[in-house]
Amino acid sequence: MSITSLSALVVVLLSFFSSAFAGDLVQWTDEKGTLHFSDSLDTVPAKYRGQAKLEKFKEEKLPQRSHSEGTRAGSDGRILQSMLESWGEKPKLNSYEVSFEAYEGAAQRVIVSVTFNDSVTVPMLIDTGAPGLILSPQLAKKLGIFGNDEGMVLTIAGGIGGRTPAIRTFIDKVQVGGAKDSFIPATVVPSISPSWEGLIGMDFMSKYSFKIDPVKQVVVFEELSPDPNSPGGHNERWWRGLFKEFHSLRAVWKNYATNLTKTGAFNTPQREFADRQKKEADKLLGKLDRHASEHSVPQNWR
Repeated sequence: MSITSLSALVVVLLSFFSSAFAGDLVQWTDEKGTLHFSDSLDTVPAKYRGQAKLEKFKEEKLPQRSHSEGTRAGSDGRILQSMLESWGEKPKLNSYEVSFEAYEGAAQRVIVSVTFNDSVTVPMLIDTGAPGLILSPQLAKKLGIFGNDEGMVLTIAGGIGGRTPAIRTFIDKVQVGGAKDSFIPATVVPSISPSWEGLIGMDFMSKYSFKIDPVKQVVVFEELSPDPNSPGGHNERWWRGLFKEFHSLRAVWKNYATNLTKTGAFNTPQREFADRQKKEADKLLGKLDRHASEHSVPQNWR
């Protein structure tokens, strides 16, 4: 049973028991796999008593509620936490150490081995100042991005070094040691350095806290507790921003194709290219929308 469903069940239980809540709680599972609860072993069918689990809760260990709603909510939360922990439902958060190369020539860097889509492993620079995942054209070619027909659209990327043509797409899976994530938006730009194949930015690290141990020369990724307000590991701002970007890209290429038509450029290479880019943007929006639906992202964030 998931923590979410268990939490909902506990809330229902709390509404039936007294506010002081003391005594026994018995749980058992029938032959259909349905979980049952009772406050007495006597109410458990005889054939299930052998596997029934008895939990004891003492009144003196529970905080007293006042008549204020705030205190009641806090008390319910502590009771809920106590019950979840007693049933072993507290999620285990992992920590991963990943070795890194400390130097690129004379420059201090954090360069780690990164595996893409379980198939291609290359050196990448970790950059906490970069919001997203940056790929070199060489890496994009290794991953088959230029010929996979799954969506890539031309755009302009800007940074400290100025503006440059770029390609926007999605990567199915990225893994750094034991730390991993899926469905990462990526930007392909001209190579920055021959020593690494791109940048790992904050999109990937959104589910982890991050620290560098310069003595051991390791990067430590520590999992964060799941946030119910961040479906798929991303907050509302991230989802809205990504949908806005890809809706805008589609609109740009659609408008460009329309303007070419108005000038009489029907069957020209420019019009064909614009139409193709609009279709690529449609593919990416479709992939993003499916991913959002899988994680129950609210429709008004899209």
